[in-house]
Amino acid sequence: MSNLASTPGAPEHGAEGLHTAIERLDELVRTLRTECPWDREQTHTSLRRYLLEETYEALEALDARTGGDGDAEALDRDLCEELGDLLYQVWFQAHLASERGAFSIVDVAQGVRDKLIARHPHVYGDVVAPDADAVRANWDVIKLQEKGRDSVMDGIPQTLPALLRAVKVQKRAAAAGLDADDRPRGPFMETEGALAELRADPNEHTLGELLLAAVELGRRIKVDPEDALRAATERAEGRYRTQEADRG
Repeated sequence: MSNLASTPGAPEHGAEGLHTAIERLDELVRTLRTECPWDREQTHTSLRRYLLEETYEALEALDARTGGDGDAEALDRDLCEELGDLLYQVWFQAHLASERGAFSIVDVAQGVRDKLIARHPHVYGDVVAPDADAVRANWDVIKLQEKGRDSVMDGIPQTLPALLRAVKVQKRAAAAGLDADDRPRGPFMETEGALAELRADPNEHTLGELLLAAVELGRRIKVDPEDALRAATERAEGRYRTQEADRG
């Protein structure tokens, strides 16, 4: 078992420790904002790149930790640090908003708490959700009602990377009962059909249909295509590095 809990800032410090840590972080953000020349210059826009960078660094640390390669305690420390950096960016953005009188970190925390309670009626209400698929379906329906949207496709960011957006679109469609699970050919045949069309007429459209069919196949067999592609890319990178080393 990790000794991380015995180090400063480790988890399981109780409510008092949680409140103290939060208060100290808030005090730090306020102090840096007033006394640090760099922090004083920052805006919501100027901080965008750091929010993005810290998000990717947190994901990298998370992947390393879940991959299980290396010293577990060191990987946990790295993940803890990166999550802290990400938390700081969220706190800083909220503080900038509080300076404008828009909202504060308290509103951010309360807002997400209220939203999650409303979207978990199977936990906080009398709705029955026997599995994760039912939870996701309920989530999308509730979100649609909350936002007053006309379509389950509304609200999917156009700026998402293409693969992630394809996954999001297909999951939304499935949750709303709009997917093609009842198509007689099935997911493997759909992918094979798209590949045949690409062979017959290789162009952007047919390649796109093949990629979309592959994403749908991943959803049907419960394999995240983003994770699968990342792992395959890492394997390919390893092979190329080996080839380079062999060439001397």
